[in-house]
Amino acid sequence: MKTAIHSILFVFISITAAQAADQPNIVFFFTDDQTTSTIGCYGNDVVQTPNIDALAARGVRFENAFVSHSICWVSRTTILSGMTGRSYGTPGNPELARAGAVDTLYSDILRANGYRTGYFGKWHAKMPKGYVKEDHFDEFEAIGRNPFYKKQPDGSLRHETEVIVDRGIEFLKSQPKDKPFALNMWFNACHAEDGDRRPGIGHFPWPRAVDGMYDDVDIAPPRLSDVAIFDALPAFLKTTINRE
Repeated sequence: MKTAIHSILFVFISITAAQAADQPNIVFFFTDDQTTSTIGCYGNDVVQTPNIDALAARGVRFENAFVSHSICWVSRTTILSGMTGRSYGTPGNPELARAGAVDTLYSDILRANGYRTGYFGKWHAKMPKGYVKEDHFDEFEAIGRNPFYKKQPDGSLRHETEVIVDRGIEFLKSQPKDKPFALNMWFNACHAEDGDRRPGIGHFPWPRAVDGMYDDVDIAPPRLSDVAIFDALPAFLKTTINRE
């Protein structure tokens, strides 16, 4: 993914398949902490996202959706469980999903209906103690951001975004032709932090192939970055999570 701004975006692509029309193949891209305003198919005329734009043109693009709780792990757990944050947690421990709320993930429902499922990329969903996430997918590999560049068997460094795509391609190549699939590739690079730096590589999150792409471009600041907007919030919102 070639953008690294903030908020959350997910692109849900339905691919034409030989299976019956009611069982299309599914490829689910989730780019953690990326807002729709940073993508060409949603109207951005500066940021270059040709591959996302092409996929959106052939698939499904959400135009009337929003995040009910703007914290990354909450959004992921909501998608996995089908429940909002206030529904899968408890008042005493809202930052942990109840066991009963995550016994069945959406991937389990798909598997029960004949789908082969794969999950590659960022997980970080706060599940109950002893939860075995691998049991909910036919193939599963958590691929995180530490480090973004991962050493390969040949000694080279490969960006985590590229590693996730590699795993997704391998999953597709191993797919039986007579069975529908649901592939999840959940990316992490857009969830950049100030400490993501490494000597000799520079700012950590993006692949070298796109380094310097926007050096000569003026990108407007986010429209919610005006300090006056924060100052106008109720007092309790100014001191809640990540706002101290």
